[in-house]
Amino acid sequence: MPIPELTVEHLEPSVVQLENWRQILRLAKTHSGTLGFLPDSAFADRLRKRTLIAARVDGEVVGYCLYDLPRAGHIKLVHVCVAGDARGLGAGKALIDEAIRRNPSAIGVLAYCRRDYEGLDRFWESAGLSPRGEKAGRAVAGSILCAWWRPLGGLDLLEEAAMGAGLPLVAYDTNVVSDLYASPSVSRPDRESSLGLLAGWLQAAIVPVVSPRVDVELNAISDRGERELQRERSQELMRLRSTRADDNTLLTQLLGQVGDSALSADESLRNDFCHLVDAITAGASFVVTNDENFIHAATRALPDGAGVRVVRPHELVAEMLERLDLPTFRSRLIESLDLEWRPASAWSVEELATKFVTHETQERASTLARRLRAAISQHPTITRVLSDTSGRPLALVAEESVGPVMRVSILRTGRGESSTTIALQLTRHLRSVARQNSLTTIEITDAQSGPVIQSALAQDGYVGSDPPRATLVDGRVSGTKYDIPMLGDEPDLQAVRELERRLWPLVLIDLAVPTYVIPVQPGFAELLFGIDRGALWSDRKRGLGLSREHVYYSGSSRPVPERGSRILWYVTSDRSGTVRKVMAHSRTLDVTRLPPTAAHQANAHLGVFTRRHIEGAASRDGMVTVVRFEDTEILDHPLGGQELEELMRNHSVRHPLMSMRRVDPQFFDSILRRQQQLGAR
Repeated sequence: MPIPELTVEHLEPSVVQLENWRQILRLAKTHSGTLGFLPDSAFADRLRKRTLIAARVDGEVVGYCLYDLPRAGHIKLVHVCVAGDARGLGAGKALIDEAIRRNPSAIGVLAYCRRDYEGLDRFWESAGLSPRGEKAGRAVAGSILCAWWRPLGGLDLLEEAAMGAGLPLVAYDTNVVSDLYASPSVSRPDRESSLGLLAGWLQAAIVPVVSPRVDVELNAISDRGERELQRERSQELMRLRSTRADDNTLLTQLLGQVGDSALSADESLRNDFCHLVDAITAGASFVVTNDENFIHAATRALPDGAGVRVVRPHELVAEMLERLDLPTFRSRLIESLDLEWRPASAWSVEELATKFVTHETQERASTLARRLRAAISQHPTITRVLSDTSGRPLALVAEESVGPVMRVSILRTGRGESSTTIALQLTRHLRSVARQNSLTTIEITDAQSGPVIQSALAQDGYVGSDPPRATLVDGRVSGTKYDIPMLGDEPDLQAVRELERRLWPLVLIDLAVPTYVIPVQPGFAELLFGIDRGALWSDRKRGLGLSREHVYYSGSSRPVPERGSRILWYVTSDRSGTVRKVMAHSRTLDVTRLPPTAAHQANAHLGVFTRRHIEGAASRDGMVTVVRFEDTEILDHPLGGQELEELMRNHSVRHPLMSMRRVDPQFFDSILRRQQQLGAR
């Protein structure tokens, strides 16, 4: 059966056929219920102005377009009408195209259509129009008219500025737009992830845009207030110029790659690919969505070298962070030759969710994955993973600062024998980060962190459960400000330990806590404290490795530091060089005297020293003093030279510092006060 021939033309007043005129008026009256009534004189007026177009099939009028040309410079469509039996031939679009062809200087096409007329959205979109606003209609029942618009001509100044900025074009699909601009009362499961797109540094690095398809989908929101709110708020996003109305070849090709079965299973994919095609034709680098089906379908359908990637919000954030080479988090507390912090975006979200999901609380991996995407999107540089050299994730942390408070939304350790040790170190790590950023409080808002983390928090002095909270007192404070019980002439060392742990990095002075100097060679200090050789001779410092508890071996048999006493670590000299500085301080946990083999067996899980090292430290009687210690802090300003000599004289500490010895507790207090003085310079 031959395809009917469709023709369109502007009618000329002098040559219009009477029968064609009657057919147009008949069509108008037949469809006045949807088009709205116009008197015959209105048609005659447009005929005189040459703004009346007829569509014919085999000579018969099957449709017409009546339009005006306002002073604003656009084409205002008054009626676009096609007979019911002629629909599907493309007559409606052809009529609009003819109006555009006849008026090449027009800046756009505008049409008002009642919202309650179903099925017309696809028609207007096929003609290249998209909804931009609405107003009250004239119907007695209170109709609403939607304004449909298509820009024509060259780019305006804003479009030229955006397209010529030299920044990546990033197209948001409708679910992301709603995440960003919907009212707070609207439930959006991925909103937290999408909000990361509003970060100032990211907005300055991209040009966010949307396909006109976004406006079509926002127009489908049933609640008028919400519809208008999202439409108004999203106007800050530049609308792309779609070419699908003139050439849908690319859309057809991509949908063909998706396949009929996938399109039948998820009808929204057709709309999703409209976003993608508009992004491709505009030269966008990314399409951002939270629709997993869309991501998978686009990955399969896009050819190599397409130039555009379909990603989730957190993936865009991570990609742009890497492109801009912005600084990422580096801890001074958990660093060693074997461990490092890396951005969580270096792993797939699904891998991390599976690794760190808390089964004890019946948490779902999908729930953790959603929270993690939000954290990476909003806080990419401080949502991080502790891993070993093989890339195996050991811990996961996500935090943010709110005023003086650090809120930790995700705090996890992997399962395994080291989980307890890692958890204890993480609790101190968070304190250290808060301290570096001058924060005073830490709140653990991760309700699914699990029993291992909860136990570590309790041990480290975090109080409460909703949420667990730690308070920091950063400084050296006189013990007289606290009610420390006394045991004879000395303070209760357990009470001192508990208070300093609860308020770390608080260090109490003026309490006459027993104090010992332990000399250590530079080579052993490098092993023991994780201080590299360069740091031993400079102010560049690194924190301890993973374990918060360490062990040191000495051949000295006396005096023996009691539990809870202070240790000042004096780095001496060896073949690698001469230091002769007090570099750090710690607190003793336990001191025992053992044969080297027994000492190694009992403490190998804590120490960094080999059995050969321990045997070399043994005294003539074949025994070593095993000093277990905790909470070591590297001094900000290691003391040596004339400064150390002066303090030693003031507190009767004699040379040489070659063996473990007890010293005046005020020697420790003076060193810490000196730190405050040097830090204030």
